[in-house]
Amino acid sequence: MIIGYARISDKSQEIGTQVEQLEKYGCQKIVQEVITGVSEDKKLNQLVEELEEGSTLVATRVDRLGRSALQVLQLAKRLKEKKIHLVVLDLGIDTRTLAGELVLTVMASISEWERKNNKEKQLRGIELAKKKGKHLGRKREWTKSGLEEALKEYLKGEKSVNQISDIYTIPRSTLYHYIKESGIKK
Repeated sequence: MIIGYARISDKSQEIGTQVEQLEKYGCQKIVQEVITGVSEDKKLNQLVEELEEGSTLVATRVDRLGRSALQVLQLAKRLKEKKIHLVVLDLGIDTRTLAGELVLTVMASISEWERKNNKEKQLRGIELAKKKGKHLGRKREWTKSGLEEALKEYLKGEKSVNQISDIYTIPRSTLYHYIKESGIKK
């Protein structure tokens, strides 16, 4: 049996292209999930346990199987022990051949390096933006004057933090932060 595995890390990503590639390859069943690659609690692990000898597991890219070379190679070892084949479409990897096993090993390492390299570049970019005084994250929907009014309202003690948060469109966590920072005690 040919089983496809498609994974995205969060719902902001699109899984459809992976599913389309797996269908085109001829997968009879496709398991889909939304979970980070580093997570150990994936449907993939359950799928591997259920696969029978002679089956083929197909993924579109190496990084869909795991985020570290170790994770991918451990998965490949488990599959080999169960006599299950692994195919990775974007690289033409097929573990039925020695060359396929070699390429999988090399590409798993490169995939992990690429992830770490991208993370490092991202962190450098964030640090540079902070040094330049740029605001990172979501744009604030509240104003300083609104926050001051919210704090006055809190001091009155007539409304809950939830109510004040809703009235002034200030997140509760932000309101609590400023209450604590202001040294306000009730």
